[in-house]
Amino acid sequence: MVLAVVSLTLTQCVTQQVTQELDQNVEKQGESYARELAAQSPFKKVEMSWMEASELMKDRNPSYRKAITDKEESQIKRGLVNNLTFEVRKSLSNSVQTTLNPSELASAMKDPVASLPKQLESITDLKNITHSLTQSEWERVSQSMKADTAQRKEMVNLHALFCQSENLSQAEDNIRRIKQELALKGGVITKESKAMTVELTKAQGVLTKERQQWLDQVRNFFNAEYFDVEFNHYTKRLNFYRTVHNPEFSDWRRWRVLENSARLATEMQKQHVKEKPVLPGMNRIKQNFGVDELRSSLAEQSTLNESMAHEVRQMLKNWRNLKSVQSKIAQTEVSFAQSPSITDPLPSVADLKRVTVMYHLKKKEIEHLKSFWMIDEKCWKSEKKG
Repeated sequence: MVLAVVSLTLTQCVTQQVTQELDQNVEKQGESYARELAAQSPFKKVEMSWMEASELMKDRNPSYRKAITDKEESQIKRGLVNNLTFEVRKSLSNSVQTTLNPSELASAMKDPVASLPKQLESITDLKNITHSLTQSEWERVSQSMKADTAQRKEMVNLHALFCQSENLSQAEDNIRRIKQELALKGGVITKESKAMTVELTKAQGVLTKERQQWLDQVRNFFNAEYFDVEFNHYTKRLNFYRTVHNPEFSDWRRWRVLENSARLATEMQKQHVKEKPVLPGMNRIKQNFGVDELRSSLAEQSTLNESMAHEVRQMLKNWRNLKSVQSKIAQTEVSFAQSPSITDPLPSVADLKRVTVMYHLKKKEIEHLKSFWMIDEKCWKSEKKG
């Protein structure tokens, strides 16, 4: 009877504890859910400056957050003493277990061609502590470089969103200006005015669709379903290269330093594996047994050169396309400068078409610019604008 009472009491206590913990966690998750809903601002426009957006992306952009975590992890791995302790313990443990294990020795005697190289490899581990540390450092450097590249990519995307925001706003302002001029002039309905109305409706529809696409990109960038977003105070602008005719392509310090460093770190890590030190005479013994080395090899130099030649060609092609688009922008801007003001006759259908033409040219320019913003080191270090 006493046992039954104790059992019932314990059961009630456990049930009460579980219910209480569940309620607490539900409340905690509910508060987190409410904060997340508020952060996504589904019912009001969100206004962000460049500083606010670049800070917000640290919390809300998944790719940027992962890059920050990877970068921090690579810094933690820098602890040489911890690595040394780990590598020594790992090497000693592997060597002793494999080399002195009776069953392993028996196996090696029965089938020396298959087993002896493994035994020799295990003994070599005792000599390879420095190699292992260097290999770990190559991995850390590679991780750090890749994290830097990922962070820059998201920063470039943010710059592109701000530039596209300005491009959209300028086009929308031009449409509003033309619409106001038409309203002010009024008058008899003519064939020309009907064509203007059709073109105006078409232009407004294009920009409305473009605005929605841009807003979706912003939502995805910040992982939030914003009702609307307005960017302002865009102060930290990158180079547009519009006045740059000789970008110093032959200066290696300017182009692809970060991306090339990351790629070379990976390749040199492979080379380091290939050149792993061995005990004297081990290679000769392995050759006598007909054992091939199971080491990854660095890509042939010719292959690397071919890859680099391809990258250079692509870079120059992108530059040629960029300058072509910018030339068309300059020509269209001259046409805009000659367009009528409020005191002049009614704007023409050509004026309206120029608005959308200019918008699409600048949008294409931004896409070309993204590739150079990624690889131009001076673009991130200099305040000079072009």
